[in-house]
Amino acid sequence: MTLTSTTAVIAASPPVGGRLLDLPPSGTMAIGAVVRGLRSEGVNVISLGGGMAEPDAPWLRDPIQFPADRNVGSDPAGEADLRAALAAKLGRDLGLAYDPATEIVVTTGGKQAVLPILLSVIEPGDEVLVLDPCWVTYAPAVQLAGGVARCVPMRYDGGFRLDADALAARVTSKTRAMILNSPHNPTGRVFTTEELVAASSVACANNLWVLSDESFEKFVFDGHRHLSIAALDGMRDRTAVIQSFSKGFALPGARVGYLAAPEPLCRSVTRFNEHVTTCVSPLMQSVALAALKDEAEWSDLLLAHYREKRDVAHEALARVPGLRFTPAEGGFYAFVDITAHGISSKEFTARLLETARVAVTAGTAFGDGGEGYVRINLVGPISDIQEGLRRMHEALA
Repeated sequence: MTLTSTTAVIAASPPVGGRLLDLPPSGTMAIGAVVRGLRSEGVNVISLGGGMAEPDAPWLRDPIQFPADRNVGSDPAGEADLRAALAAKLGRDLGLAYDPATEIVVTTGGKQAVLPILLSVIEPGDEVLVLDPCWVTYAPAVQLAGGVARCVPMRYDGGFRLDADALAARVTSKTRAMILNSPHNPTGRVFTTEELVAASSVACANNLWVLSDESFEKFVFDGHRHLSIAALDGMRDRTAVIQSFSKGFALPGARVGYLAAPEPLCRSVTRFNEHVTTCVSPLMQSVALAALKDEAEWSDLLLAHYREKRDVAHEALARVPGLRFTPAEGGFYAFVDITAHGISSKEFTARLLETARVAVTAGTAFGDGGEGYVRINLVGPISDIQEGLRRMHEALA
Protein backbone atom coordinates (compact mmCIF):
# COMPACT_ATOMS: atom_id res chain seq x y z
CA MET A 1 0.00 0.00 0.00
CA THR A 2 1.31 3.45 -0.91
CA LEU A 3 0.64 6.35 1.42
CA THR A 4 0.08 9.67 -0.24
CA SER A 5 -0.33 13.17 1.08
CA THR A 6 -1.48 16.40 -0.38
CA THR A 7 1.21 18.13 1.71
CA ALA A 8 4.61 18.55 0.08
CA VAL A 9 7.30 16.35 1.67
CA ILE A 10 10.04 18.34 3.41
CA ALA A 11 13.34 16.50 3.08
CA ALA A 12 15.26 18.38 5.76
CA SER A 13 15.08 17.49 9.45
CA PRO A 14 13.01 19.71 11.73
CA PRO A 15 15.06 22.47 13.41
CA VAL A 16 17.11 21.77 16.53
CA GLY A 17 16.73 24.27 19.35
CA GLY A 18 19.68 26.24 20.63
CA ARG A 19 19.34 25.75 24.39
CA LEU A 20 22.12 23.18 24.53
CA LEU A 21 24.16 24.14 21.47
CA ASP A 22 24.29 27.72 22.74
CA LEU A 23 26.34 26.45 25.70
CA PRO A 24 30.09 26.85 25.25
CA PRO A 25 31.87 23.55 24.57
CA SER A 26 33.99 22.08 27.35
CA GLY A 27 37.59 23.16 26.85
CA THR A 28 38.90 20.10 28.68
CA MET A 29 36.75 17.72 26.64
CA ALA A 30 37.89 19.47 23.45
CA ILE A 31 41.58 18.84 24.07
CA GLY A 32 40.79 15.19 24.80
CA ALA A 33 39.02 14.88 21.45
CA VAL A 34 42.02 16.39 19.65
CA VAL A 35 44.37 13.92 21.34
CA ARG A 36 42.19 10.94 20.44
CA GLY A 37 42.01 12.11 16.85
CA LEU A 38 45.77 12.47 16.50
CA ARG A 39 46.44 9.13 18.16
CA SER A 40 43.98 7.44 15.78
CA GLU A 41 46.21 8.71 12.98
CA GLY A 42 49.30 7.21 14.61
CA VAL A 43 50.68 10.45 16.06
CA ASN A 44 52.66 10.03 19.28
CA VAL A 45 51.00 12.62 21.53
CA ILE A 46 51.67 13.05 25.24
CA SER A 47 48.47 14.23 26.88
CA LEU A 48 48.95 16.53 29.84
CA GLY A 49 45.42 17.80 29.34
CA GLY A 50 43.81 14.73 30.91
CA GLY A 51 44.33 11.02 31.09
CA MET A 52 43.84 7.74 32.89
CA ALA A 53 44.34 7.81 36.64
CA GLU A 54 47.55 6.11 37.80
CA PRO A 55 47.81 4.10 39.96
CA ASP A 56 44.62 2.39 38.87
CA ALA A 57 41.86 1.57 41.33
CA PRO A 58 42.37 -1.92 42.86
CA TRP A 59 38.60 -2.61 42.95
CA LEU A 60 38.62 -2.83 39.15
CA ARG A 61 41.43 -5.37 38.78
CA ASP A 62 39.40 -8.46 39.68
CA PRO A 63 36.02 -9.48 38.27
CA ILE A 64 33.29 -7.53 40.05
CA GLN A 65 30.78 -9.72 41.86
CA PHE A 66 27.33 -8.34 41.19
CA PRO A 67 24.27 -10.34 42.31
CA ALA A 68 21.56 -10.74 39.69
CA ASP A 69 18.92 -9.45 42.08
CA ARG A 70 20.65 -6.05 42.05
CA ASN A 71 20.42 -5.78 38.25
CA VAL A 72 17.49 -3.40 38.55
CA GLY A 73 16.86 0.30 38.79
CA SER A 74 17.33 1.31 42.40
CA ASP A 75 16.66 4.19 44.76
CA PRO A 76 17.09 7.50 42.86
CA ALA A 77 18.80 8.94 45.94
CA GLY A 78 21.33 6.10 46.01
CA GLU A 79 21.69 2.69 47.63
CA ALA A 80 21.02 2.84 51.36
CA ASP A 81 24.26 1.09 52.35
CA LEU A 82 26.36 3.49 50.27
CA ARG A 83 24.60 6.55 51.68
CA ALA A 84 25.17 5.28 55.21
CA ALA A 85 28.88 4.82 54.48
CA LEU A 86 29.04 8.31 52.95
CA ALA A 87 27.41 9.84 56.02
CA ALA A 88 30.06 8.15 58.17
CA LYS A 89 32.83 9.45 55.89
CA LEU A 90 31.52 13.03 56.02
CA GLY A 91 31.26 12.78 59.79
CA ARG A 92 34.92 11.73 60.01
CA ASP A 93 36.23 14.20 57.47
CA LEU A 94 34.10 17.29 58.03
CA GLY A 95 32.82 16.79 61.56
CA LEU A 96 29.26 17.19 60.28
CA ALA A 97 26.29 14.88 60.82
CA TYR A 98 24.09 14.15 57.81
CA ASP A 99 21.05 11.89 57.83
CA PRO A 100 21.82 9.25 55.17
CA ALA A 101 18.14 8.73 54.50
CA THR A 102 17.29 12.36 53.70
CA GLU A 103 20.44 14.49 53.41
CA ILE A 104 22.68 12.58 50.99
CA VAL A 105 22.08 11.91 47.29
CA VAL A 106 24.30 9.80 45.05
CA THR A 107 24.81 11.33 41.60
CA THR A 108 26.33 10.32 38.27
CA GLY A 109 29.70 11.82 39.12
CA GLY A 110 30.17 15.04 41.02
CA LYS A 111 29.50 16.96 37.80
CA GLN A 112 25.89 15.72 37.62
CA ALA A 113 25.20 17.16 41.06
CA VAL A 114 25.77 20.74 39.93
CA LEU A 115 22.83 21.19 37.55
CA PRO A 116 20.00 19.80 39.73
CA ILE A 117 21.26 21.80 42.71
CA LEU A 118 21.13 24.96 40.60
CA LEU A 119 17.68 24.04 39.26
CA SER A 120 16.62 23.69 42.89
CA VAL A 121 17.94 26.99 44.25
CA ILE A 122 17.52 29.51 41.40
CA GLU A 123 14.72 30.67 39.13
CA PRO A 124 15.11 31.99 35.57
CA GLY A 125 17.07 35.25 35.61
CA ASP A 126 18.59 34.71 39.05
CA GLU A 127 22.33 35.22 39.44
CA VAL A 128 25.06 32.90 40.71
CA LEU A 129 28.57 34.01 41.67
CA VAL A 130 31.35 31.92 40.11
CA LEU A 131 35.08 32.45 40.54
CA ASP A 132 37.27 33.37 37.59
CA PRO A 133 39.15 31.22 36.74
CA CYS A 134 37.04 28.18 37.63
CA TRP A 135 36.12 24.68 36.45
CA VAL A 136 34.65 24.71 32.96
CA THR A 137 31.17 23.39 33.88
CA TYR A 138 29.97 25.92 36.46
CA ALA A 139 28.95 28.84 34.22
CA PRO A 140 27.34 26.63 31.53
CA ALA A 141 25.36 24.82 34.25
CA VAL A 142 24.09 28.15 35.55
CA GLN A 143 23.10 29.10 32.00
CA LEU A 144 21.33 25.78 31.45
CA ALA A 145 19.41 26.27 34.69
CA GLY A 146 18.15 29.61 33.37
CA GLY A 147 20.41 31.72 35.54
CA VAL A 148 23.14 34.28 34.95
CA ALA A 149 26.71 33.54 36.00
CA ARG A 150 28.43 36.60 37.46
CA CYS A 151 32.18 36.05 37.31
CA VAL A 152 34.22 37.11 40.33
CA PRO A 153 37.94 37.55 39.58
CA MET A 154 40.28 35.85 42.00
CA ARG A 155 42.91 38.19 43.41
CA TYR A 156 46.51 37.34 42.52
CA ASP A 157 48.92 37.78 45.42
CA GLY A 158 51.66 35.18 45.18
CA GLY A 159 48.87 32.85 44.07
CA PHE A 160 45.20 33.13 43.22
CA ARG A 161 43.16 34.24 46.26
CA LEU A 162 39.48 34.03 47.15
CA ASP A 163 38.51 37.70 47.42
CA ALA A 164 35.46 38.18 49.64
CA ASP A 165 35.33 41.90 48.83
CA ALA A 166 35.01 41.04 45.14
CA LEU A 167 32.26 38.53 45.98
CA ALA A 168 30.34 41.13 47.96
CA ALA A 169 30.75 43.73 45.23
CA ARG A 170 28.97 41.50 42.71
CA VAL A 171 25.97 40.64 44.85
CA THR A 172 22.74 42.14 43.55
CA SER A 173 19.08 41.77 44.42
CA LYS A 174 19.00 38.82 41.99
CA THR A 175 21.91 36.87 43.50
CA ARG A 176 20.86 33.53 44.98
CA ALA A 177 24.02 31.40 45.24
CA MET A 178 27.78 31.18 44.92
CA ILE A 179 29.93 28.28 43.74
CA LEU A 180 33.22 27.63 45.53
CA ASN A 181 35.79 24.94 44.83
CA SER A 182 38.64 24.00 47.17
CA PRO A 183 41.13 22.53 46.47
CA HIS A 184 40.68 24.76 43.46
CA ASN A 185 40.64 23.62 39.84
CA PRO A 186 42.60 24.89 37.91
CA THR A 187 44.86 26.96 40.18
CA GLY A 188 45.74 24.37 42.83
CA ARG A 189 44.86 26.70 45.72
CA VAL A 190 43.56 25.35 49.02
CA PHE A 191 41.48 28.15 50.50
CA THR A 192 42.46 29.15 54.01
CA THR A 193 40.14 29.36 56.99
CA GLU A 194 40.29 33.15 56.76
CA GLU A 195 39.27 33.14 53.08
CA LEU A 196 36.36 30.77 53.70
CA VAL A 197 35.15 32.64 56.80
CA ALA A 198 35.08 35.87 54.78
CA ALA A 199 33.16 34.17 51.95
CA SER A 200 30.73 32.66 54.46
CA SER A 201 30.04 36.13 55.83
CA VAL A 202 29.02 37.26 52.33
CA ALA A 203 26.75 34.21 51.99
CA CYS A 204 25.08 34.73 55.35
CA ALA A 205 24.68 38.48 54.96
CA ASN A 206 22.92 38.02 51.62
CA ASN A 207 21.05 34.75 52.36
CA LEU A 208 22.87 32.85 49.60
CA TRP A 209 23.20 29.16 48.93
CA VAL A 210 26.76 27.87 48.55
CA LEU A 211 27.70 25.00 46.25
CA SER A 212 30.95 23.71 47.71
CA ASP A 213 32.74 21.49 45.19
CA GLU A 214 35.26 19.44 47.19
CA SER A 215 36.15 16.86 44.55
CA PHE A 216 39.89 17.16 45.31
CA GLU A 217 39.51 17.03 49.10
CA LYS A 218 41.92 14.10 49.44
CA PHE A 219 44.82 15.85 47.68
CA VAL A 220 46.29 18.53 49.94
CA PHE A 221 50.05 19.10 50.29
CA ASP A 222 52.72 20.83 52.36
CA GLY A 223 50.82 21.21 55.60
CA HIS A 224 47.74 22.79 54.05
CA ARG A 225 44.38 21.55 55.33
CA HIS A 226 41.12 21.05 53.51
CA LEU A 227 38.26 22.81 55.27
CA SER A 228 34.68 22.62 54.08
CA ILE A 229 32.81 25.92 54.25
CA ALA A 230 29.83 23.84 55.43
CA ALA A 231 31.67 23.29 58.74
CA LEU A 232 31.74 27.01 59.55
CA ASP A 233 29.17 28.65 61.82
CA GLY A 234 25.82 29.15 60.13
CA MET A 235 26.84 27.39 56.93
CA ARG A 236 25.72 23.75 57.14
CA ASP A 237 22.12 24.48 56.25
CA ARG A 238 22.90 26.80 53.35
CA THR A 239 25.62 24.65 51.75
CA ALA A 240 25.52 21.76 49.31
CA VAL A 241 28.75 19.78 49.64
CA ILE A 242 29.76 17.98 46.43
CA GLN A 243 32.36 15.20 46.45
CA SER A 244 33.34 12.50 44.00
CA PHE A 245 34.88 9.07 43.59
CA SER A 246 36.47 10.18 40.32
CA LYS A 247 39.34 12.03 42.00
CA GLY A 248 39.89 10.79 45.55
CA PHE A 249 39.38 7.12 44.66
CA ALA A 250 40.75 7.17 41.06
CA LEU A 251 37.40 5.98 39.66
CA PRO A 252 36.52 8.52 36.93
CA GLY A 253 34.94 5.84 34.75
CA ALA A 254 32.59 4.71 37.50
CA ARG A 255 30.75 8.06 37.38
CA VAL A 256 29.81 8.12 41.06
CA GLY A 257 29.57 11.34 43.03
CA TYR A 258 27.37 12.56 45.84
CA LEU A 259 26.06 15.62 47.59
CA ALA A 260 25.25 16.35 51.20
CA ALA A 261 22.74 19.11 51.89
CA PRO A 262 19.59 19.97 53.86
CA GLU A 263 16.63 17.64 53.29
CA PRO A 264 14.52 19.98 51.09
CA LEU A 265 17.40 20.40 48.62
CA CYS A 266 18.15 16.67 48.57
CA ARG A 267 14.47 15.92 47.98
CA SER A 268 14.49 18.27 45.00
CA VAL A 269 17.64 16.72 43.51
CA THR A 270 16.18 13.25 43.99
CA ARG A 271 13.13 14.33 41.98
CA PHE A 272 15.51 15.33 39.18
CA ASN A 273 17.15 11.90 39.32
CA GLU A 274 13.77 10.17 39.13
CA HIS A 275 13.07 11.73 35.75
CA VAL A 276 16.55 12.16 34.24
CA THR A 277 18.87 9.35 35.37
CA THR A 278 16.60 6.99 37.37
CA CYS A 279 19.61 6.14 39.50
CA VAL A 280 23.36 5.75 39.45
CA SER A 281 24.34 2.28 38.23
CA PRO A 282 23.92 -0.13 41.18
CA LEU A 283 27.01 -1.96 39.89
CA MET A 284 29.14 1.18 40.18
CA GLN A 285 27.61 1.98 43.56
CA SER A 286 28.83 -1.40 44.78
CA VAL A 287 32.34 -0.51 43.53
CA ALA A 288 32.14 2.82 45.36
CA LEU A 289 31.10 1.07 48.58
CA ALA A 290 34.06 -1.30 48.30
CA ALA A 291 36.35 1.70 47.79
CA LEU A 292 35.08 3.37 50.96
CA LYS A 293 35.99 0.31 53.00
CA ASP A 294 39.64 0.76 51.95
CA GLU A 295 39.55 4.57 52.10
CA ALA A 296 42.29 5.23 54.65
CA GLU A 297 44.97 3.02 53.07
CA TRP A 298 44.10 3.93 49.49
CA SER A 299 43.91 7.68 50.14
CA ASP A 300 47.37 7.70 51.71
CA LEU A 301 48.79 5.77 48.74
CA LEU A 302 47.19 8.08 46.17
CA LEU A 303 48.31 11.19 48.03
CA ALA A 304 51.91 9.95 48.07
CA HIS A 305 51.80 9.22 44.33
CA TYR A 306 50.34 12.60 43.42
CA ARG A 307 52.75 14.44 45.70
CA GLU A 308 55.63 12.74 43.88
CA LYS A 309 54.17 13.66 40.48
CA ARG A 310 53.68 17.26 41.57
CA ASP A 311 57.26 17.51 42.82
CA VAL A 312 58.68 15.96 39.64
CA ALA A 313 56.61 18.35 37.52
CA HIS A 314 57.59 21.40 39.53
CA GLU A 315 61.27 20.53 39.28
CA ALA A 316 61.02 20.07 35.51
CA LEU A 317 58.89 23.19 34.95
CA ALA A 318 61.39 25.33 36.86
CA ARG A 319 63.93 24.55 34.12
CA VAL A 320 61.67 25.46 31.17
CA PRO A 321 62.43 28.95 29.78
CA GLY A 322 59.70 31.55 30.11
CA LEU A 323 57.43 29.65 32.51
CA ARG A 324 56.41 30.72 36.01
CA PHE A 325 54.19 28.95 38.51
CA THR A 326 53.15 28.88 42.13
CA PRO A 327 53.51 25.40 43.65
CA ALA A 328 50.11 23.71 43.85
CA GLU A 329 48.74 23.40 47.37
CA GLY A 330 46.21 20.75 46.36
CA GLY A 331 44.68 18.84 43.46
CA PHE A 332 46.69 17.31 40.64
CA TYR A 333 47.32 20.21 38.28
CA ALA A 334 50.00 22.79 37.62
CA PHE A 335 48.66 26.18 36.53
CA VAL A 336 51.54 27.75 34.65
CA ASP A 337 52.09 31.40 33.65
CA ILE A 338 53.22 31.56 30.00
CA THR A 339 52.94 35.35 29.49
CA ALA A 340 56.70 35.69 28.93
CA HIS A 341 56.20 34.00 25.56
CA GLY A 342 54.08 36.91 24.37
CA ILE A 343 51.22 34.89 22.89
CA SER A 344 47.74 33.93 24.05
CA SER A 345 47.01 30.76 25.99
CA LYS A 346 45.22 29.21 23.00
CA GLU A 347 48.07 30.02 20.63
CA PHE A 348 50.59 28.60 23.10
CA THR A 349 48.71 25.31 23.43
CA ALA A 350 48.30 25.03 19.64
CA ARG A 351 52.02 25.63 19.03
CA LEU A 352 53.03 23.18 21.75
CA LEU A 353 50.82 20.49 20.26
CA GLU A 354 52.16 21.15 16.77
CA THR A 355 55.87 21.39 17.61
CA ALA A 356 56.25 19.09 20.61
CA ARG A 357 53.20 16.83 20.34
CA VAL A 358 52.27 17.70 23.92
CA ALA A 359 48.66 18.55 24.81
CA VAL A 360 47.86 20.95 27.66
CA THR A 361 44.72 22.98 28.33
CA ALA A 362 44.55 26.71 27.63
CA GLY A 363 43.85 28.74 30.75
CA THR A 364 41.00 30.53 28.99
CA ALA A 365 39.02 27.26 29.09
CA PHE A 366 38.49 28.22 32.75
CA GLY A 367 37.45 31.83 32.15
CA ASP A 368 38.95 35.14 31.16
CA GLY A 369 41.05 35.08 34.33
CA GLY A 370 42.96 32.12 32.88
CA GLU A 371 44.42 34.11 30.00
CA GLY A 372 48.20 33.89 30.10
CA TYR A 373 48.13 30.46 31.76
CA VAL A 374 47.95 26.81 30.79
CA ARG A 375 46.81 23.91 32.97
CA ILE A 376 48.96 20.80 33.09
CA ASN A 377 47.25 17.62 34.29
CA LEU A 378 49.40 15.33 36.46
CA VAL A 379 46.98 12.42 36.83
CA GLY A 380 48.77 10.00 34.46
CA PRO A 381 51.94 7.92 34.69
CA ILE A 382 55.02 9.75 35.92
CA SER A 383 56.88 8.63 32.80
CA ASP A 384 54.36 10.52 30.63
CA ILE A 385 54.74 13.63 32.78
CA GLN A 386 58.53 13.49 32.49
CA GLU A 387 58.46 12.93 28.72
CA GLY A 388 55.85 15.63 28.15
CA LEU A 389 57.81 18.20 30.13
CA ARG A 390 61.07 17.14 28.42
CA ARG A 391 59.44 17.79 25.05
CA MET A 392 58.10 21.11 26.31
CA HIS A 393 61.57 22.17 27.47
CA GLU A 394 63.04 21.23 24.11
CA ALA A 395 60.35 23.12 22.17
CA LEU A 396 60.64 26.30 24.27
CA ALA A 397 64.40 26.41 24.75
